[in-house]
Amino acid sequence: MAHRFFGLTPTDREIFLEHAFLLMYYGGFSYSECYKLPIAYRVWFIDRINKEFKKAQESGDQANSRAAHHNQSDVRKLQNFARGETPSRMRRFT
Repeated sequence: MAHRFFGLTPTDREIFLEHAFLLMYYGGFSYSECYKLPIAYRVWFIDRINKEFKKAQESGDQANSRAAHHNQSDVRKLQNFARGETPSRMRRFT
């Protein structure tokens, strides 16, 4: 039996990436913030986001809920979250 070295297995990566996606998509975290965040804190943030979604669903006010995730460009413009141009670190070609 070969010894395993430190590192993530494919299933471990899937768990981390799922956490990172949820925190980035719904919480506005960056990838590096997710990566540096302790596991217990990641789980707490995800549970807290889930609690907000459930609360909005029970109240029937999903459209006006702070937990509702609006990522359409027109909604982002109305909320003054739209960017005039792509940040330089995200530009692939100049």
